[in-house]
Amino acid sequence: MMRSSEFQFANQWGLLLAAGVLMAAVLLWLSERRLRKASPAEHPLADSDGVRRSQSVLLLVSAMALLGGSAACFWVLLGTDAVLYDEPLFLLGLALLVLVVLLASVSVWIRRRHVPVFVLPSLAPLKAVRAGRPTWLRYAVPLLRISALLLIVAAVARPQVATTEADVFTEGMDIVLTLDVSTSMRAVDFAPPSRRQTRTSRIKGAKEVISRFIQQRSDDRLGLVVFAAEAFTQSPLTLDYSILHNVLQSIKTGVIEDGTAIGNAIMVSVNRLRESEAKSKVIILLTDGDDNASKISPVQAAEIAAGEKIRIFPILVGKGGLVDYPVGKGIFGRTQYRKVEIRTNPELLKRIADIADGKFYRAVDQSKLEKDFQDILDQMEKSRLMDPGRFTRHAEVYQLALLPALLALLLELAMRWTGLRRFP
Repeated sequence: MMRSSEFQFANQWGLLLAAGVLMAAVLLWLSERRLRKASPAEHPLADSDGVRRSQSVLLLVSAMALLGGSAACFWVLLGTDAVLYDEPLFLLGLALLVLVVLLASVSVWIRRRHVPVFVLPSLAPLKAVRAGRPTWLRYAVPLLRISALLLIVAAVARPQVATTEADVFTEGMDIVLTLDVSTSMRAVDFAPPSRRQTRTSRIKGAKEVISRFIQQRSDDRLGLVVFAAEAFTQSPLTLDYSILHNVLQSIKTGVIEDGTAIGNAIMVSVNRLRESEAKSKVIILLTDGDDNASKISPVQAAEIAAGEKIRIFPILVGKGGLVDYPVGKGIFGRTQYRKVEIRTNPELLKRIADIADGKFYRAVDQSKLEKDFQDILDQMEKSRLMDPGRFTRHAEVYQLALLPALLALLLELAMRWTGLRRFP
């Protein structure tokens, strides 16, 4: 499967707000340059107390608008996936953020219109003043402030990284795993050679081997069918192994009416593979018993599979004969076992394999079952297939804009209160 990533903004209103902030900054810069070129007589002096009071009011209103607008926008962004333009709370938040820009512009305009005056009795004290900072540093403070505001607005615009997975052709085969979940699969004779003292049920051992088999696949489409007295599809053919693995872990015995319907299981598996275009179509049939509940003969089902060019590889799970079987709990809560004979029919499975151009296996433990799976893969022919579908995942990365904004604000405050402090 081919993957591609791209960067995008989910909220276009945020981009418009960022453009407005940038335009306001340019206008303020041009206004400042015009005022600097004007003569002192052209500057309308304002009352210092009045300027301070005005700026205090503007600062208070701006702070409240900034907090309210940011809270409203992020509340909607984090709490809904609906269209943002239809959310009144989000539009209110954007309006408050626009108000912050306007109030900041008015505050800067008022401050620029006021010319501070510092009266000295003579010019002698000025001669002792050392040269100031480089001229270009005086632009650092407003530049950092504007950068912080733009980054905050960019975060409101919801920057995202979109990862798209598209349809591609890959080398692989189509495999349907057909698992017996009748109660006989609870028999505990399936421990691996390294743990002979442990009691591992057939169903648990088979699920562990199938799980490792799924993890080792990369280009093969896999499906899952379970059966007892009836057969059901648990997962159609897919390349999404994580979903298939989760479905496998949820499988239990005793959920379906008890019995062993091998013929039904083969037909349900064949139906999963009928529309497949792969050259290699395989059914791996895992069972521990004899057919006793099928509505269609297993041999007839195998003939239909052979007509569809589907190969069947039956695997007889367990040792057969008398085996330990859980029958309940003892007075101390420990599981009690007794010897039970489970009927098998290896001749039927061999005939199914012969008809459907497969091979019969008998697995007495997990290690042997893993070898059987590998042997099946070695016999198969690779073919080209396609997994239909195209979907995109979105990852929010707004924090990548908020962190630099915070750093820019802290740096701007540090510079404005220390080396670039202005006087008067």
